[in-house]
Formats: sequence, structure tokens, C-alpha cells
Amino acid sequence: QIIGIYASLVGLGIVVAGVGGLVFVLAIAGLIDRRGGHPVLVACILIYSFAILGHTLATNIWLFFLMTLVMNMSSQVYWPASDSTIASLTDASRVTVAMSALRVANAVGIGLGGLIGGLIVSNGGLPEYRMLFITSAALVLFAGVLVRLKVPNTPLQARNAEGNHGTWQDVRPDRLYLYACAVLMLMIIGFSQMQVTVPAFLRREAGIDEGMIGVLFLVNTLLVIVLQLPLAGWVSRHNVGRLLAIAGVMWAGAFATMLLAANNGMPVAVAVFVLFTAGELIFMPATAVIPVRLAPAHLRGRYFSLLSVGWGLSYAIASLLGGVALDLPHTEIMWPILAVCMLVGAVGALRLATPDRLAPPSSSST
Repeated sequence: QIIGIYASLVGLGIVVAGVGGLVFVLAIAGLIDRRGGHPVLVACILIYSFAILGHTLATNIWLFFLMTLVMNMSSQVYWPASDSTIASLTDASRVTVAMSALRVANAVGIGLGGLIGGLIVSNGGLPEYRMLFITSAALVLFAGVLVRLKVPNTPLQARNAEGNHGTWQDVRPDRLYLYACAVLMLMIIGFSQMQVTVPAFLRREAGIDEGMIGVLFLVNTLLVIVLQLPLAGWVSRHNVGRLLAIAGVMWAGAFATMLLAANNGMPVAVAVFVLFTAGELIFMPATAVIPVRLAPAHLRGRYFSLLSVGWGLSYAIASLLGGVALDLPHTEIMWPILAVCMLVGAVGALRLATPDRLAPPSSSST
């Protein structure tokens, strides 16, 4: 809006860049396996900072497309690269806690970034937005330098027992991991609806204003920051399949409760967010457990990358389905459908409760 690019073109650019980012993750995963997560992480952070800075000059559609594509490609690589870096630095029994700490740090950073960004561009124009991009680029660049200088580069094993580098063909026979990714994708579609459709529905159908919805999300974020690390340690010692099933049942309950929102307003919204947050606190560390326990050391980059792509595709599907549902005359029909999907995901997750490969490191079964 500030530079006069049509919103539809902006949306198209974001979609194309998002797809390009997912494809790029699959292509770069082998580099993570060969070189380790640390150098790839540093590179993607630095490239991301320059892409942000490039938005100060992106005053036409083609430069906007280019900068958005580069930004999405680098940001999509961030997750598998950072997960691989954490895995290389942490004992197997503590990886879940370490990855949860990273996600808490990201949540804090996103929250502070939104606050600082809002202060910079409030009631401003193009100069203020350029200052926002310059400030963001500088902070991201500083983070990249810190990672380069202060985080040890400890690559994982890069070859298998025969001395060969891994390929995507080595991932395909792991039916358990592919099945786990499918279950997680179904559950992530439900998880994403809390950002995609629930706020719009509560505002439109339950008459809850944006300020109160923002308070609910703020409380959700604060609870994640305070409780995620203690719960992550607990999750790492228990059966991941059963925990995912519990999270699925909680989210099914949250979506079923949404049926009451239109007539009961804020009390129902609070109940929905309580159920959602409780499920999220279990689900997020449980998802980190799966690739760590299933991936051979020389394939962790590809395993983390495949899960990252699953997150991206699930969010895209959720956005599409949510948009369609919000345009329907009876949007509330989506809540029982989502509740059933979450129950299906919970039942599917129970199959992950029995394989020894997913058992906690200190035990063969839990």
C-alpha cells in the first residue's frame, strides 16, 4: 500500500516465493548433511539480512518479487539448519529441551520485533518503513555474526557406514518417518487454524474485538515462554505417540468448543485458547523428538528439511481451507470437521507409540 503495489500482486508474490522457498529447502538439505547445520545457518541468516535490506529499494513489483523470493528461501532454510546445529551440540536426551529453548527465543524475538516495528512505522510512510527494514537487517546481521563467532561448528557424521553421503533415496524407505510426517501435517493444519480462521471468526461471529483477541494471543505466548522448557524435559522422557494423541484430543475439544462461541463470546474464547495452548505445549516439543530419534546422523539435514516442508505445506493448505470456510454462509461448519480431523490425527499418532525407534533414549519403551 505504501508504494502502490496492488494487494493481489503482493499476495501472488508471497505465494510464489513461499513455494520457491519450500523447493529450495529440499535442494539445500544435502548441503546441511555434508557441511553441517552451522555454516548453512550462518549463510541463510546473512542472506536473510541482505534480503530485508533490499526491501528498502523494492519500490516496483519485480524487485519486490525478487527480495521476497530470497527472503523466503533463506527463512525456510533457517529451521532445518538451526535444528541440525542444535542437534550437533546437544546430547540426544536433551535435544528436545534445546530445540524448545530455540523456539521460545524465536517467540520472544517475534514478539519484540512486532513491538519495535509497530513503534517505528506507526502513522508513518515510506521513510519509516525503510528505517524499519534497515533496523531489522542490522539486527539480523548482528545475530548472524554472533552465531558465526560464538556458536561452535560441530558437524554431525556426514557419511554412512559404507562411507557414502546420503541422498533423498535413503529417506524414502523410512516408512515410519514418512507416516509420522503425514500425521503431523494433518495436525499442523488444525494448529494453523488458530492463526488463520479463529481470530476472524471470533471477531465476526462472537463480537470479540481485536484488542481482546490480541490479549488472548499474548497470554498464549507468555504461557509458552514460561512453561515450554519445563514441559519439554517432561515430553522428552515420555512416549511421543501418546503425547501427540493427547494434543490432538485437546485440539479436537478446542474446535468443538468453537461451536458455542457465537452465542457465548469471551468465556468460550478463553476455554478454546486454554485447550489450544495446552495442546501446543505438548505438540511442539513432541514434533522435535521425531526426526531426532528416527534420522541417521548423516541424514538429519534431510529429515529436518522434510518436516520443515511439511509445516510450510500444511500452513498453505490451512490458509486456503480457512479462506474458503470464512466465505461460506455458515462458517461454523468447519469446527466439527476440524475436530474430527484432529481426532483422526490423534488415532494416527497412537501408531507412533509402539516403535522402539521412537522410545526415549534412556528406555526401550515408555
